[in-house]
Amino acid sequence: MTDRTLSGCRIVILEDDYYQASDCRFILEQEGAHVVAVTSRIPDLSALLAQGRIDVVLIDINLGYGLSFDFARELKGQAIPFVFLTGYDAAMLPDDLAGSAYLSKPADGTRIVAMLAEMTKGAV
Repeated sequence: MTDRTLSGCRIVILEDDYYQASDCRFILEQEGAHVVAVTSRIPDLSALLAQGRIDVVLIDINLGYGLSFDFARELKGQAIPFVFLTGYDAAMLPDDLAGSAYLSKPADGTRIVAMLAEMTKGAV
């Protein structure tokens, strides 16, 4: 993971586990990504977009207060790619989000980078 495969990509990390979020941020920045936000609360998408484009979002579906898919639906409505990174089984995804990009925890950096690189091809 040294060719900076995510160079220039603007990424949001939605994760409530501090260590997971920090590790992801470090890995993604090592690959050249600009991590726009790391948050454990569902952000205001309009405010994020006001700061510039978002190429992809990494989402944990449980931020400590139950399952939430509303932000993923908002991203889908705006055609912003996202990847679920979660300890839950993919079968937990509701019908309208079934088939969304998904990585199960624990996911190593190589898998995360590869998935995000695939999803952002041509975005930068």
